[in-house]
Amino acid sequence: MMASLGFDLLDRHVIGGGADDPATSTLTFARLLERSSFLGSGLRMLGVQPGDEVGVQVAGDDRVVAVCACIRIGAVPAPDGAVVVADGDAGPEVRSAEGVHPLDLVRQAGSGDAATALAGDADGFRDAVLAHAADVVEPLLARRPVG
Repeated sequence: MMASLGFDLLDRHVIGGGADDPATSTLTFARLLERSSFLGSGLRMLGVQPGDEVGVQVAGDDRVVAVCACIRIGAVPAPDGAVVVADGDAGPEVRSAEGVHPLDLVRQAGSGDAATALAGDADGFRDAVLAHAADVVEPLLARRPVG
């Protein structure tokens, strides 16, 4: 069985000795794994399930973390969804049926039960993710920094 995209994206590199390698201009693979695991758990708390589309409408490191968080929990980072990670007046936020929450607060809420990468992906998951987030996924899979 093929490993999940979430595992291949970050865990494989951290386990393989690349924890301190740059994943972005400011985040190492280990730090990105930590942040995306916490945010993934926070998104699950807001009702995001595998196969759901999550709107990722932020840039920079926030985009990279949000894309990786979605992938860890089997959600598809897309332009729009029932849950949206976007820039707000007070900074990045997560908008859902539960309300509007600062991104950092959602990530902090998930820190007690960090999301692990799924054991495997649903059919067509990688293609769906690449259709919307190849700019993040392709460099990380190759253990290169995004951007």
